[in-house]
Order: sequence, then C-alpha cells, then structure tokens
Amino acid sequence: MDLLILLSVTHAGRTVDLSLAPSSSTASLSETLSNEFDLSPSSLKLLVKGKKLDLNRGGAGSFQEALERTFGSTTVAESRTKPVKALLVGTKRSELEAMEAQDALRRKKHTAFLFHQQHQARPSSRSGVHSLSDSLNDPANFRFHHLEPFPKSVPFFDRRKAMLERLAEDPAVKDVMRRHKFAVGVLTELHPTLHTNFSTGEKLLGLNTNAGQKISLRLLTDDLDGLRSYNDVRRVLLHELSHNRFGDHDNNFKELNSLLNREVAAFESSPAFEPWDPPSASSARTAEEHRLNEEAAEKADHQLRFGLEDFVDERREKAGKAAEERARKAREQERR
Repeated sequence: MDLLILLSVTHAGRTVDLSLAPSSSTASLSETLSNEFDLSPSSLKLLVKGKKLDLNRGGAGSFQEALERTFGSTTVAESRTKPVKALLVGTKRSELEAMEAQDALRRKKHTAFLFHQQHQARPSSRSGVHSLSDSLNDPANFRFHHLEPFPKSVPFFDRRKAMLERLAEDPAVKDVMRRHKFAVGVLTELHPTLHTNFSTGEKLLGLNTNAGQKISLRLLTDDLDGLRSYNDVRRVLLHELSHNRFGDHDNNFKELNSLLNREVAAFESSPAFEPWDPPSASSARTAEEHRLNEEAAEKADHQLRFGLEDFVDERREKAGKAAEERARKAREQERR
C-alpha cells in the first residue's frame, strides 16, 4: 500500500493537517482547502519552502506529481513521515464577490460615462431659445423634441426610458411648458457619478444646457441599483425648465420655479385632471396629497446650486497641488 502524503497547511493563523493519497488531485485538494478556510478556489496558492505551488494549474494531475515536479522526489519521500509545511494564500469568497460586484458597477458606470461624453448637446435652431417667429410660437413646439436615455448596457434601460417618456407626456408638465412657451431640444440623463462633488457629497441632480438646448436629469441612484422617485425627478425637471428663462439662481428664478411647482399642483388638483397612475393607485388621492412638498423642493433647489464648474475647479486645484508635491520631491531628490 502506498504511504499517504502528510501536509500541514496554515492560513490566517490557523493550521489544518491533511493526509493525502498519492492519487489525490490538486483539484480535490483545492476544493478541500476552499471549504476548510472559506476561500475562493480560483484564488488559492500554496507556498512551500518559499516556492509557489499553484493549485489551479494542471488541476487534473495529482498533488504528488505537482509536489515532485516543483520540489523533487526527496521532498515527496520526506512527506511520508514528516508533514510538508505550507502557507495558503487566498481571498475570502465574500471579499471576492464584493470586488467582482464593484468591478461590474465600475464597468456599468464607465459605459454610462462614455455615452454621456459622446452625446454632448448639439446645436439646434429649435432648441428652446425663444424667438418671435411664428414657427417657434406654435404651441406644438413647446415640448421635448427628442428623448435620449443611456444605452441598454446601463441598468434598467426599459424603466429609464419609460421615466423619460412619462416626464415628456406628463399632462401637468406639458401644461406648464405650453403656458410658459418652453421648448427643449433633448431630454436625457445625467451621469450618476460624473456630476458629484466627492469631498462634500453634494450631487448635481439636473443640468440645463444653453437655455433648453438639452436638459439632463439624474434618474439612476448612486449605486445604480434602481431609479430615483418620479416626483423627485419631476421637481428637478421643473427647476431645470426655469433655467430656460433665468440662468442664475436669483429672485426671478426662485419666483418662476415656485410658480411652476404651484401650477403643477393646481393642475393635478383640478377636477378635470386624470392621473397618470392606474385608478387603484390614485383614486384615493386628495387635493392636499397632490400638492407638491415645498420643503422638499427647497432641498432639491439647494442641491442644484452645486455647479459642474465647482467640481472641475476642485479637480484642477487637486491636480495642481499634486504637481507641486511631485516637483518638491524631485527637488529634494536632486539635493541628495
């Protein structure tokens, strides 16, 4: 009868002694160690006498063959009476799954970022810049002319597309756009991380480019695991529509933004209003429940005060400080 191979494996301060048959495969050893230490099988490596023994290479062969191939027959012979001491290196299953999830999230965000970069606002003669011409005063022009969600590679494509369509066809929104003669060339999405001030946590919820040429709204949550509530997004849209007329957040802007919110609330409180939601979800609504929450609108307004230019300036400042630090270290190195 062939003698067993004795193996003593240590990981994170814990040691396990194993007795392996000469025919035991590296694959079966990998599975045993993975279960024993709760490590990902693909990450396992054994360090024996300072050398690496990759358990994922040649998994169909026996552990004895791998040991002899790496360390020679003497080590194999000694392992019959004295355990081979090995240090196990690997990653916890939970940690690897978390890293894979983070990588997947980064890839999704990068895809959204590339789409956002490639779809900059395009010049349009019917972009929402007001004119006295008869064609631009046509009520049919006061709408969103084009909807542009992020591509299907970004999560929740159908739900994002449906939200943009719902915003564009919202009777209350259409009413204020006709009432104030607002036209928007493109209604699209705002990248969930591109417009975020990571030092303060403030987030840009919407962006109006060139007074209505394009309005971008943050639809996705920060971690891309869902969409923001419709009412919150619509409040941001009303804020951005106010920028069709006023660029700065002055009193004129605030009065118009407040007026739009009141007009939407009044429209939805009118007897003739037919809710977008199915009757089962909206029949019990009261006029008070239709009224927009002014406090929430003020909070959204505060968040919207954070501008992209602030984010860019902050990045430039950090880059400048980093360059100065590199130059200082280079000068110190030259003096030595």
